[in-house]
Amino acid sequence: MARGLGGDRRRAAGLRATRCLLALAALAAALLRPVAAAAAPPALAQQVTVDAAQQQWVQDQLWCAQGDVQLHYQDISLRCDEVEINLQTMHLHAEGNVILDQGQTRIACDRMDFDLRSKLGTMYKVDAFFPPTYHFRGEEVEKLSEDKYHFTRGVFTSCDLTDKAPPWSIEVRDAMVQLEGYGHFRDAEIKVRGIPIFYTPRLLWPVKRDRAAGFLVPTFGFSAQRGAYLGNSFFWPVSRSFDTTFYVDLFTKHYLGLGQEMRWAPADNAYGEIADEFVWDPVSKSWKWKASGKHNQLFPGGWALHAELQQVSDLDFFQQFDGTINPTGLRTLYSYVNLARNWGPQVLTFRGDHRQTFFTDANGLTTSEVTLSRLGEVEYLLRSTRIGKTALYVSADALVDGLQVNRSATVSGRYGRLDLFPTVSLLTPGFAWLNITPTVGARETYYTASMSADGQRLLNTPVSRKYGTAGLEIVGPSFSRIWSKANGDKLKHLVEPRIEYTYVSNPGGSGVNSTASQIPLFDERDSVLVTNQVKWTLGNYLLVKSGPAGSRQLASFEISQAYSLSDPLTPARTTFDPATGQPGQPLPASLKGPLDLWLRVLPVPTSTIDTRVDFDPVTNKLQSTSLSGGWGQGANALNLTWYSSYDTNGSVTSSQTRLFFGLAPGHVPWRLESQIAYDIHQHQLLQQSYVFRWRGSCWSAMFELRDYRIQPYQTRDYRISIDLTGLGTFLDIKGALASFAH
Repeated sequence: MARGLGGDRRRAAGLRATRCLLALAALAAALLRPVAAAAAPPALAQQVTVDAAQQQWVQDQLWCAQGDVQLHYQDISLRCDEVEINLQTMHLHAEGNVILDQGQTRIACDRMDFDLRSKLGTMYKVDAFFPPTYHFRGEEVEKLSEDKYHFTRGVFTSCDLTDKAPPWSIEVRDAMVQLEGYGHFRDAEIKVRGIPIFYTPRLLWPVKRDRAAGFLVPTFGFSAQRGAYLGNSFFWPVSRSFDTTFYVDLFTKHYLGLGQEMRWAPADNAYGEIADEFVWDPVSKSWKWKASGKHNQLFPGGWALHAELQQVSDLDFFQQFDGTINPTGLRTLYSYVNLARNWGPQVLTFRGDHRQTFFTDANGLTTSEVTLSRLGEVEYLLRSTRIGKTALYVSADALVDGLQVNRSATVSGRYGRLDLFPTVSLLTPGFAWLNITPTVGARETYYTASMSADGQRLLNTPVSRKYGTAGLEIVGPSFSRIWSKANGDKLKHLVEPRIEYTYVSNPGGSGVNSTASQIPLFDERDSVLVTNQVKWTLGNYLLVKSGPAGSRQLASFEISQAYSLSDPLTPARTTFDPATGQPGQPLPASLKGPLDLWLRVLPVPTSTIDTRVDFDPVTNKLQSTSLSGGWGQGANALNLTWYSSYDTNGSVTSSQTRLFFGLAPGHVPWRLESQIAYDIHQHQLLQQSYVFRWRGSCWSAMFELRDYRIQPYQTRDYRISIDLTGLGTFLDIKGALASFAH
């Protein structure tokens, strides 16, 4: 084949040399004729510009150029070593380092035959780029129309073809590709680093910037629970503002997965999506399902709509099936729809929601469920607003809603609630270093149902709750000092005491016949903590101001303690002798709360360190301590949390720490992430996970190890996934580990 191609090149070069010699002869003959007989170049020739080291033009027809040739015609730019142009037919032949640019398309080849009028032609030994991100290297490319090409014996990929074995590619015998359309591949072989991993005699491939209907490339993987699987998807752009994707996954352990994703964007300020999945469970011989979605939209007049859906038929099944064990987030399913509008300090909100919370015992044997549904709610909120030109400020919160609860087989039903809570504050005139703000309020809540005396039934008996609130906040007298540095920066130290008085009256009675015992609990509005206490705080703050960056806080240190004027804040307790384990001396109740010390340091804007210490007001010993810190810069991050609690003797009763870090130094293509939770007191590892991510030019990979030891979802597993640009997730393998880092 190489010899044949070389022979073709030599014959073509000979023909070109012959044509050029004939042209030169014709040129010599033309020079002997009278000047008046010379013909002017045609109009098309005026549109073609050629720059080259050498050029010959003869009888308005044949244009020859050699050496660093640059040709321009309309939207076509051509560079090569040699070119011949027939100005009558507008056909050209180019050889040697040929590069053709047209729009975003670039084709580099050894030689080409091209028609400038139709902008069609054939290129040989091709290395080409086609929008949006595709490359082709092969024997021949034939341009059949403005956006249609025929490829022969080559490699098709979205990777850089400077590598002889790109990360992924499709090797084809021939292909018909229409830009902004589809590619029809014959004898397609998908390769990874030159190694064949999948073959199909026919392959339909969307080659579009815009959405295109068609089957996506199949994915495969392995799971210890479900076995090996093979999946495929079909994408369908239903309209300009709506598309959907259908999924099918087949598993060797008789699981079957069906799913659909829908996305819509009816306007520039509206977007939504929903995904549903159905899985046949061969163990229970039933279908399990889950659905999730969201929608956000802005309407004329300032109205904003936000909605979210999250529902499953069996939470435990999908936690195991998907491998998404997260006890802090997946024990509750929450769906809502919220429509709101702001008018300055006023907010009007229409809301509905549905919350399911699951409780599992320590052994993971039984699971209970609590369902709370807000069938409809209208809320009016008025933020603190000045009344005329007075020093009075008013705020209000009012709502009416219909509620449904299902806490057990007996405590279930529907009822309505009306809540009104206005407050008035007085901003007293005074000194800049002293502020005194008194506040009074009244609250009434009406329920169309009440709880029975034993708390096990919901009765159709209305109940009303009323109570008053009062408060007084004194900030100051404040003291500060400012230091100026040589570079112009300024440091400010501020000492600011605060006293806060809070009063909440008793809504009526105590015990089983009290008003509080008759209130059905739905959310925080239904709980009232009778309060009559004072809290003092002494704050120290260090601030820095540097140039245009403005001011920021460098550090703060606060000491605070609450004191009750009625009921004790610290209840009476019994101590235990750590040596014998027997009860010791009883501790009296105290009107004081814990003494709280809080230190916060921000050495740089991207890092924080928080430390809290609480002292028991009776024993004056440690009650709890905590330390948390975080730092982030670019893709690098570090977060540490540690907390401990102590008994009345000052001995540690619990102590746990959590660590997360992400590492991606410099401009490396990889990132390492890790999360570890450890019980220091019990000397027990609770959780650890390690994730390694690699992002190449046209692919990415992820390797994850997880060791989760908290009941009831103990698991040790690994996951390997590979995503190919233009293909999506191509490989997804999940497997179980018998042991891991014991």
